[in-house]
Amino acid sequence: MPEQIRDNGRRNMIRGLVGGGAVAALAGPAVLRPAVARADAPAAPGGDPFALPAFVPSGRVREFWIQADSFEHNAVPNGMDAMMGRPYTTEQTTFWAVGFRAYTADWASPLDGDFGPEGIGANSGIPGPVLRAEVGDVVRVHFRNNDDHYRWPHSMHPHGVVYTPDNDGGWLSDDAQRMGSAVAYGESYTYTWLCHPSSAGTWPYHDHSVPQTPGVAGASTGSGSADAAVRHGRGGQPAEQRRDNGPDHGGGHDDGGADGGSNGGGHDGGGGSNGGGDGGSNDTDHAGGGQNNPGSPAAPGDSGAPAAPGDSGAPAGQGDSSHDTMVMEIGAELGLFGILVVTDHQTPSVDHEFVLFLHDLSKRSARSLALPLNMFNGGAFVDNTPTYTAKVGDRVRWRIAALGEEFHVFHIHGHRWRSRQGYQGWVDSQIVGPSTTLTIEYTEDNPGDWIYHCHVTHHMSGGMVGRYRVTA
Repeated sequence: MPEQIRDNGRRNMIRGLVGGGAVAALAGPAVLRPAVARADAPAAPGGDPFALPAFVPSGRVREFWIQADSFEHNAVPNGMDAMMGRPYTTEQTTFWAVGFRAYTADWASPLDGDFGPEGIGANSGIPGPVLRAEVGDVVRVHFRNNDDHYRWPHSMHPHGVVYTPDNDGGWLSDDAQRMGSAVAYGESYTYTWLCHPSSAGTWPYHDHSVPQTPGVAGASTGSGSADAAVRHGRGGQPAEQRRDNGPDHGGGHDDGGADGGSNGGGHDGGGGSNGGGDGGSNDTDHAGGGQNNPGSPAAPGDSGAPAAPGDSGAPAGQGDSSHDTMVMEIGAELGLFGILVVTDHQTPSVDHEFVLFLHDLSKRSARSLALPLNMFNGGAFVDNTPTYTAKVGDRVRWRIAALGEEFHVFHIHGHRWRSRQGYQGWVDSQIVGPSTTLTIEYTEDNPGDWIYHCHVTHHMSGGMVGRYRVTA
């Protein structure tokens, strides 16, 4: 066989092995098998490659009281794009948002923000609170829809955990009465999710309810909204169907409160992050390894624009009847999303955990906007997006997620981390797409004033850039 053919065959074999996830087979004896079964670990010799580790209940129930709140939100509160030197007015960058917030038991009062490595984050609505649990836990989420602006139905759909159809939160017009998929304004619903060993990692959660026509606020009874099916008796969820659903593997209790290691505040101090425990997640990287309410008077940025459906004084919901105007997951576009973290005993502790959500919004869904915005955590442009800080020697973890229609390339100036996604080695940029996540870990070694951003240039110029400051 000619040498060139032999070399090509060898290269093709390696490509096939890497593409099939068999990197461990090429790594040699330096790769140590984890102590427990993991979704990303190779099957034992002679074992069943389709076998899954069993769910073993920990006895803990992590209980969260989450509410969907609507609020006016300015994505550029300082009025400046500091990278390009462009000024903006409040009216150009403000829209009516809907976001998840964590509350004390029975939605008595909002929880304070907590930016620690095991905290819930800002709890300001965009993104929603970080929901934290460990493998073996039962997650019980009491959700209430308090969207008093749009008054649309909403839901909570998780990624990565195990649940029954009644705990999915995903709405379909041909199954419009499915429990938990269209929680009406003023109503509540309890979701139950299980944290399987394959759930360890970083995952998004988001609204997955009825598509809506932008510009139609209020009861959404117009024929142009998919919600018409719900409101006209083809999918409504009566109040008596709002109780706890799903198996209780965590110690058996009703909605009145959690037992075990839970707290009414919505997060537990134990655990905190994914590092080694990535099995089954979209998150495979380890270092170190609005809509303006056009129905609202004097809506920001609407002067001179054609009146949106519902703006002319017509009754709320009497909007465009064309299904072409409906937006799928419009609640998520307007801010109803967050990050769910499941850890295991292999998750290393860190000094800092930075939670970052990449999302986009245009006039299609937020008609008050003068320009499309590419946002980090609800903010656009430097000093409106989060500024993260660390010092040399700190163990740092980023948990990153994305939703929407765009693919992004996350990049940090002056830093590298070890990737296990695609290319197996050191990187300083990685791709993240809709509903996927990254978990990046490294030991900080480079002081300076840095930036992080999406490396898709029109996303960066559209707002996806922030500061990262490292001290010696």
